[in-house]
Amino acid sequence: MKERIAYIINPISGITDKKAIADYVCKTTDTGKFDFEIYYTKCANDGFRQAKEFAGNGFDRVIAVGGDGTVNEVARGLLDSDTALGIIPLGSGNGFARHLKISLNYQKANQVAQNGKIITSDYGILNDKPFFCTAGIGFDAQVGQRFAQIGRRGFVSYAQASFMEYINYSPQNYKITIDGKTFSRRAFLITCANTSQWGYNAYIAPNASLNDGLIDLVIVSPFSFVVAPIIGLRVFTKSLYNSRNIEVYRAREVTIEREKTGCIHIDGEPLNEEKMLKIKAVPDKLKIIVPASVKRRLLHSSLKYIRFLN
Repeated sequence: MKERIAYIINPISGITDKKAIADYVCKTTDTGKFDFEIYYTKCANDGFRQAKEFAGNGFDRVIAVGGDGTVNEVARGLLDSDTALGIIPLGSGNGFARHLKISLNYQKANQVAQNGKIITSDYGILNDKPFFCTAGIGFDAQVGQRFAQIGRRGFVSYAQASFMEYINYSPQNYKITIDGKTFSRRAFLITCANTSQWGYNAYIAPNASLNDGLIDLVIVSPFSFVVAPIIGLRVFTKSLYNSRNIEVYRAREVTIEREKTGCIHIDGEPLNEEKMLKIKAVPDKLKIIVPASVKRRLLHSSLKYIRFLN
């Protein structure tokens, strides 16, 4: 019996010609194995609605063609279904795809989407908003907001947004409760990580796992301008946990109370939220298609720098 597969393409993500991808799918898909459809999103949240419809109609695989924002929309539509999420990454950072070791080459990514193995993944919720990669409070959220305002995608624009935000950024005070234990911190940023990186191979949580039923909470304390290049280097060399400015906790539920309402980001997409932020891990609710070589736990081996408050 043939599998049913659908492609949800975000026509405005990245710079790759979407027609070329659609043509490639049409020319190379084995129609003896798959019945397939191609759908182009028309507006914000359309990916969610269409993915939910495909899942409700019994499709076996739905492929998100776009960046982490597109992946978030499509994944939300597939939660608690038997339909597996595939990814052809076309965004700027592509943090989720990079964590899963999915190629940024769309031909290779499509081979994985059609023929890869299926694992079951956790996801996180921040104030009832699902995230699959990372959610952030503080500096990274402000950078996401400025990056969106620039209007140009790519690493150079992201680096520019980071530098401009750093010049005027002021850390905040937070009250943090992790699995019932409360403490206070003044932080530069706080990231809730389901996967290891923001994107661009910038590893904010190198040991994060997609299927341990937990969120990695990374707290970065304020640091001087002199230390900033070292922190930046550690982010790109998976050695951030070696810094004295980093605390990492692994938890099922987290509450963060900040000084005022303001910006957060959900999988890189900025939005405003209240002072009180409630985060929790939701285990084993999303099927994802990954390369055959990817290990089941998707967990880097060391737990040396992870703290459990219990």
